[in-house]
Parts: sequence; C-alpha cells; structure tokens
Amino acid sequence: MSRRLGQLGTLAAGMVLGAAGMFVGLAQADRIAPSRPDVLVALGQRLDVEHRAVDLQLEKGDIAAAIESLEALRSGPWPSPADATGAAVALKHDAYGRLVRLRLDHPEVDPVPTDALLKMVDEGLGEDEVDANPFTARLWALRGELYETEGLDDEALEAYEKALEINATLLERELGGAP
Repeated sequence: MSRRLGQLGTLAAGMVLGAAGMFVGLAQADRIAPSRPDVLVALGQRLDVEHRAVDLQLEKGDIAAAIESLEALRSGPWPSPADATGAAVALKHDAYGRLVRLRLDHPEVDPVPTDALLKMVDEGLGEDEVDANPFTARLWALRGELYETEGLDDEALEAYEKALEINATLLERELGGAP
C-alpha cells in the first residue's frame, strides 16, 4: 500500500512539476507574462495539495470524499488569466477534467445527470482562450464522451475533433514543427 501511495504522490508531483515546467517554458518563450506570479504559484500549490488529498481518498476507496474534494476545488476561487496567465486556466481544466472523469467512472456516487455534467464541462472550459495543453484536450474529449452518451453524434464528433486538434498541435510542438 505504501508503494502505491508513493506512486500516486509521484504522479501528483509530476503533474504539478509538469504544469510549472509548462509555465516556465512559456514564460521563457515570451508567450506569457503574469502580472501576479504569486497567484499562479499559490494556485499550483493548492492544486498539488488537493490532488494529493483526492489520491489518498481514492486509495482508501472513498469515492464520495474524493468527489466532494474536487467539487470544493471547483467552487474556486480561480484566478483570472490576467493575474495568472493561461497556465491558471489550463490548471483549472485539469481539476474539472479530473472531477468529470471521476463522476463518469462512478455514476453511483452522488449521481449527476449528463446535462449537468455537460454544464460542468462548459463551466470548466469557460470563455478564456488558452494555449494548447493536454488538460484542455481532455476536457474537450470528455465533452465528446458526454455528447456520445446522449446520442448527440454530431456534437460528439465536433468535441472529439477539437480534442484531436489540440493534441495534434501539442505533437507538432513536441516534434519541433510549431512554436
């Protein structure tokens, strides 16, 4: 059990470090310049703590507590992109994606109808433009999955295509073909 806990801790730390690395990389590329870097750091620390708490709750099998923790995180407050850059928006997408995925995987715990989950995805995506990142791609894919369960094939296809477009951009960047 302690080995599994260590692996989950390493995964959570990797997610936070990855987000921090993304932030540093974008800042070095002069793509972003947060007016309040302390806000982004505080958000990263808060998400790290919350993800670790959720990992522990899941390890104990307490799905309801994990969902409750993510719902509390969902209620915010979330910094504006002007204060903390698009990295904060991407981190918000991460939290919302994890919550929606957990709710989809455990519909028997605190059931939420599909239309409410779609509204949750819309709330998470918001109106803020954000640079391509895996968290946003996952949220779009979850939207597609929800549309698919509702039999809305055209909407599902559009959402999946958006997720694939983001992932293609990420792949191009990784391979050095795009900025």
